[in-house]
Amino acid sequence: MTRAGWLHQGTLTTTHERQHMAIKEAGVSAVSVGALLAQKLRIPEYQRPYRWQPETALQLVDDLRQAQARDEDVPYVLGAVILHECDGWLDVVDGQQRLLTLRMVMAVLQCHNLLPDRQNKAPVCLVWQALQHRLAALEDAEKESLLDFISNRCQLVRVVTDDVDEAFRVFDSQNYRGKPLAPHDLLKAHHLREMRNESAAMQTAVVEAWESTPDKTLHRLFATFLYRIARWSRGESAPGFSIHDIGMFKGIAPAAHARALMPCERYHLAAQTAMPLLTSWLAPVTLHDHDAARSRFQLDAPLIAGRPFFERVSFLLKELEWVEQQAAERVGRFGSSQGRYRYTHELFTAALLYYTNKFGSAGLPQARDKLFAWAYALRVEMIRVQFASIDNRARGKDNPASSPFVLMRNALTAQAIQRLAVKPPTPEERAEHEKELLALIQPLCTP
Repeated sequence: MTRAGWLHQGTLTTTHERQHMAIKEAGVSAVSVGALLAQKLRIPEYQRPYRWQPETALQLVDDLRQAQARDEDVPYVLGAVILHECDGWLDVVDGQQRLLTLRMVMAVLQCHNLLPDRQNKAPVCLVWQALQHRLAALEDAEKESLLDFISNRCQLVRVVTDDVDEAFRVFDSQNYRGKPLAPHDLLKAHHLREMRNESAAMQTAVVEAWESTPDKTLHRLFATFLYRIARWSRGESAPGFSIHDIGMFKGIAPAAHARALMPCERYHLAAQTAMPLLTSWLAPVTLHDHDAARSRFQLDAPLIAGRPFFERVSFLLKELEWVEQQAAERVGRFGSSQGRYRYTHELFTAALLYYTNKFGSAGLPQARDKLFAWAYALRVEMIRVQFASIDNRARGKDNPASSPFVLMRNALTAQAIQRLAVKPPTPEERAEHEKELLALIQPLCTP
C-alpha cells in the first residue's frame, strides 16, 4: 500500500491541483497527535517519497518511551507541521516523514497491518518491519499505555495556511530528525502547480521522472551550475543557492494569474512555444539533436513554467553529463577527483556548459582549450583556491571583460570567446607545486 493510503485514519489522497493562499487567522495551534491524524490529511504530489531509515524511526520510538517514562504534566511536543488547506483537505507541506512514522507506530501498537508486502525493500517497508520487531517485545498493557501517550499526550504545532508559497516560506527548516525541503523541491512544487490543467497521467509521469533522479544530482545541477551561470553572466557574485533564490527559476506562467502578461513575457512565451515546431521543420536539414534542444532551452532566456521546466531540467541533466565528458578529456588527471582542483574544475565545467548551450559545437575544441587555460590558471597563480577565488574570477570582479561568462552573455557569435585574454603566469606565480599543470596551460595563454 502506498503512503497515500494510510497516513490518517479516515481518508487520505494525493492531489494535483494547487491554489494560492495565506496563513489563516488563528491558524497556529497545538494539537494532539491523535486529533491531527484523525483530520483529512493528504500528501501532495510535490512531496518527496518516504525516506526515513529504520534507525531514525526507532530513535523516535526511544524518544517517545523516554518522554512517557518521565511522566511529566506538560505535553511532549514533536515540533511543527505545516498544512495547506485546499478543497476541504489539509495538504502536508512540512512534517510528512514524522506523521507517516507516527501513523505506523500507532498502527503497530493497534495490531493493524498497513503493509502486508514484506518483500518490498522500500524505506517505508523497512521502517515498518523494524517497528514491528521493536514493539513486539512490549506487553499488551505497555502497548496500550504507549498508544494512549502518543495519541493524547504528544502534541504537534499545527500551522494551517491557504497560500502554498507562504507555507514554504515559513515551514520548519529543522525537521524533527528529518530532511528539509531543498530549493529544487520547492521548484518542483511551483511548477507542478503550473501544470494544474495537465492530465493526471502527465503530472504523475513528471513526478516519477523527477523522483528517479538523485537529490544530489538535482542539487548539483542547480547550485553548482545553473545558479552560478545565471549570476556570473551578469557580473554578480554567486554565494550559494538557497530557497531565497528560486525566483530566478520560476519562469513565466503561460496563464498569468490575476494579471495580463507583459510584452516581454508574451514574446518569450510565443518564441519558446513555437520552437518545437520550428525545430521539427529544420532538424532534418540543419540541426543536430543537441543543438535543437539547446535552441529551445537557452540559459539566457526566461524559462516557461510548468511542464517545459521539467523538460528543460531533463535535457540539462543529459547535457551536463556530455559536457563533463568533454571537460574530463581536456583536464586529464587534473579533474575534480583531486580535491585541490575541485573549484577550478567546477569553474571550467560551468563555462563549458554555458558555451555549448549558447554556441553548440561550433569552435568547441578551441573554446575548450581557452576556457581550460582561463580556469586552471587560477590553480597556478594561487597556493590555495577557495570558492571566493573562483567567484571573483568568474564574475570579473575587477574587470568584467576578463569574465567569459559576461563575454558570452553579450556575444552573438562563438568568436567572442577567442577574445578572452588569458595571461601567462608571471615568474613569481610559477609555483613549483604546479609545474605539470603550468606546462599544459602556458601554450594556451594569450601571448
